[in-house]
Amino acid sequence: MLSSGDTLPEAFCWTKFGIEAGDDASAIRARKERERREGGGFFYWGIGSSIAPSLRLLTRQYAAPEILFTPMLSRPASVDVFPGRILAWRGGQGLDGLQHDLRSGVVTSRAPQQARPLRHFALVCASDDDLETDLSPVYFDPECVVNLRTGTRVGASQVTSVVRREQHPLAQSHGRYRVAFRAKLVPPYFLVLRDLDFGLPLATNSRAS
Repeated sequence: MLSSGDTLPEAFCWTKFGIEAGDDASAIRARKERERREGGGFFYWGIGSSIAPSLRLLTRQYAAPEILFTPMLSRPASVDVFPGRILAWRGGQGLDGLQHDLRSGVVTSRAPQQARPLRHFALVCASDDDLETDLSPVYFDPECVVNLRTGTRVGASQVTSVVRREQHPLAQSHGRYRVAFRAKLVPPYFLVLRDLDFGLPLATNSRAS
């Protein structure tokens, strides 16, 4: 059960979304909504960094923790707008150490530049709500939360983080970040993506997140 639409959880996963792999935010939300409907409420959200240790702590404290999605405030990098080539992933290793195939859809990422290793991750999400419909406005400032494991402030470069509230109340009618939609994190919660299906030139790829 999600928290009330006008409140924030005590601790949660927070991710910022915007243009990625050549797609804008509205296109990504539409695709994730199709994936959610076709997957019986489940969808996968690709991220570029591993937050496994923090998620393990969060899932020990909460059986079905929430993930909150807020629009990115910074300008997208040119490589996100014009990625050149897209990679598609269909499975990976979960927090439970087991291999999991994606129940529906794929997770995509831009191909790494130069000789960097192929690394991408996904959050396993579930929601009964339409992902394209904005919630009642909930705003908060990053100064109101800290990283769950370390207690440090959330850095501007942290696109996805696991945080806890430091000040109360957090739900406001104003603030830097607006919660656009939210979901639950469900087992296996997090995937280290390893099952690389194919890579497509941008012009022929349907693109996903």
